[in-house]
Amino acid sequence: MGRIRHSHYQIRRQAQEGQSKGRVRIAVLADLHNRVYRSDVPTLMAQIEAERCDMVLSAGDLVLMKGGHFATDQALQLLCGLAGKLPVYVANGNHETRMERLYASEYRRYEERLRKNHIICLHNRSEDVTISGLDLRITGLELDRRYFRNRYHKELSVGEIARRVGPACRDRFQILLAHHPKYFPVYARWGADLTFSGHIHGGIVRLPLLGGVISPDPALFPHYDHGLYEEADARMIVSAGLGTHSINLRVNNPAELVITDIIFS
Repeated sequence: MGRIRHSHYQIRRQAQEGQSKGRVRIAVLADLHNRVYRSDVPTLMAQIEAERCDMVLSAGDLVLMKGGHFATDQALQLLCGLAGKLPVYVANGNHETRMERLYASEYRRYEERLRKNHIICLHNRSEDVTISGLDLRITGLELDRRYFRNRYHKELSVGEIARRVGPACRDRFQILLAHHPKYFPVYARWGADLTFSGHIHGGIVRLPLLGGVISPDPALFPHYDHGLYEEADARMIVSAGLGTHSINLRVNNPAELVITDIIFS
C-alpha cells in the first residue's frame, strides 16, 4: 500500500479593523477519480481526521467518468464518511460535469446522496461560513468542456466568472474552488483571495527541476502543475490529486492530501 503525501500550506493575512484573529485548517480534495492511488478510502479518512481539520473542500473530479461508464462509490464513501465529522463543501470538475451531461439521472442520484448527508454542493454559487471566528465565502466555479480541452479551447474572462457566480466578496476572505488552474490570473482579477485547483494530476510524471510533464488537456509541461502560486495579493494552491484515470501511473508523484491553514493575525 503506497503512502499519501501530506502537503501543508499557510496563508497569512493581517486582520483588518473589525476582523477577528484566528486560524482555520482545511483539507482539500481533488482528482480522486473514485480510487485513491495505491491506497484506500479508509486510510485517507483516517489521515484527514488525524490532521484535526475544521472543514473539507473538494476542488472537483472525485468521481470517474471515462468513456461510456462512470463510478461514484468510493467518492460517496469518502465524502459521506467525512461529512459525519466535518463540514464538507464540493465543487464540480470536468468529470462531474460530463457525468451530469451524459448520465443526468445517475448524476442527480449521486448529488442527492451528498445533500442527504448535509454536504454543500456549490454549482456556480457561494456559501458564507464563519469558522473559528473567521468569515469566509466559499465559491464553486463550474466550467463546461470548452475550457478544458485544447480542441474546444475557450478563453475565460472576469466577466464570464461574474456571470456564472456573481461578484467576489470584499467583506469576507474569498475562497474559490476552480478545478482548472490555468486561469489563475483571471481568478485573481475576479477577486479570489485563495483558489484551490487540481486537474493536472501534478503532471503525472514529475522530473527534477522541470516539474510535471503532461496535463490532461493534453499539454506538455503545464505552467500551473502543482503547489503554491501568487498573483499580486491572490494565492492559488494546485493539488497533485489523489487518484488517476486514463493513465494509471504516477512517477515521483504520490497521491496528495493538501492541508491549508488560513491565519488572520
